[in-house]
Amino acid sequence: MRRKLLISAGPGEWRAALVEDGAPVELRVERGDGAEAGSIHLGRVVRLLPALGAALVEIGGERPAFLPQSEIFPRFRRLDEGERVVAQIRREAQGGKAIQLTTAVALRGRFVELLVGRPALGDTGMLSPEGREHLLNSIGIAPHPPTERVPPSPRLRGEGRGEGRPGQTLFGLRVLQSAPIETLVTDAKSLRQLWSDIADRACLEPPVRLHPASTFAAALAGGLPAPEQIFVDDPGAVPEIRAACSQAAVAHLPAANWPLDLDALFEEALAPTIALRGGGSVHIEPTRAAVLVDVDSGTPETGVPQRTALAANLAAAAAIGRQIRLRNLAGGIVVDFVGLDDRRSRERVGAALAHALATDPMQPQLLGWTRLGHLELVRRRRTRPLTDSLLEPAPGGAFVKTVVTVAHEALRALRREAQGQPGHAWRLTVAPAVAAGLAGEVASAVRALEDRFGRPIAITADGALGRDRFQIAPV
Repeated sequence: MRRKLLISAGPGEWRAALVEDGAPVELRVERGDGAEAGSIHLGRVVRLLPALGAALVEIGGERPAFLPQSEIFPRFRRLDEGERVVAQIRREAQGGKAIQLTTAVALRGRFVELLVGRPALGDTGMLSPEGREHLLNSIGIAPHPPTERVPPSPRLRGEGRGEGRPGQTLFGLRVLQSAPIETLVTDAKSLRQLWSDIADRACLEPPVRLHPASTFAAALAGGLPAPEQIFVDDPGAVPEIRAACSQAAVAHLPAANWPLDLDALFEEALAPTIALRGGGSVHIEPTRAAVLVDVDSGTPETGVPQRTALAANLAAAAAIGRQIRLRNLAGGIVVDFVGLDDRRSRERVGAALAHALATDPMQPQLLGWTRLGHLELVRRRRTRPLTDSLLEPAPGGAFVKTVVTVAHEALRALRREAQGQPGHAWRLTVAPAVAAGLAGEVASAVRALEDRFGRPIAITADGALGRDRFQIAPV
């Protein structure tokens, strides 16, 4: 499978599309909040929650992160209020829920993954016994993990073979893909050195981000499968991307030469309804409890009812599988397909959805049909759904674009206009709420664009404009 990543690097906001074998499969937006999944932080325990079996850890955000006892390693370790702790973001804040942490840090390389705090080796049979032992010995990990309980260690790092003696850190290793043993060893050694560097920085005063550097490129790299090629529309962003994605070929490519329309893709992924080829539609509605999906067959004028329902459901299954990954939907997902009377037809629809989800790295699991005729599945939560980043609920239950989303949309449109007519000064007329966002949360992006233009941008509020409307004019 060949992967390409297309990045639109605008001031204050980067948008990206991951393309696999020519088809867009994932969309991401980053605004530099520094709290993406996979990032490693030095925090401080601010409160213990015995009733929930968890601790609240301050890592520098608006609210403390949530660290379940089940994610504290070694398993029997207990934290105290005020204690310093190195933890990795396991799940980003989403759906009103706080960031979730784990102390089992995982450092992912190209071929192997170093597991800090969990003595294990996973290689799915890709290594011989001799190769396994050589790989582990080369970086000082015991070939056989301890079976006895060992005292918890207050230290963040330790030397030795990871047997679990007091003062030592346990390490594990997972082989991600087959490669010559020396290639695996080199990859593993670099990860071990990376952890040593991270642990050295843990002497700082918390809260502090330890790894990676807080950049837009690093945030994208941590949340997406590694691509072979990366194209960005801003040549100034190439060095940052190369630093964060050293294993990919990075090049500047104007958006006009991209094989897809990024704006159209995002609009599709935010739309509540998707039209199906041949008629019918799919309605997608995220709720606090689950994502609800309804399939509508439309009103065909000819055909046999069961065949019409089956055809609509098969088309919907392919579309739903694509939208789940494109929108980054997660948790429980309930699909109400058009009603089918026989089990064989339902099995065909279930198999079609399973096929559409087969390449999803989050590995969704089909749970089966309910007595109400719904098909249930579950997908792991890790990064925020697209709707959490770009939309908010409006009165009446519908979702609308946030003020910040519209503000960045207006700045992107202004940037395009300015590229076609260089040398002009510009006036941007927006709704009052968006004008407030441009003067507040998005002010740094406005200043960056003004620096690029070499002149100020006149921003005018007009109460007659809807929140998602704006006007651009040279002055």
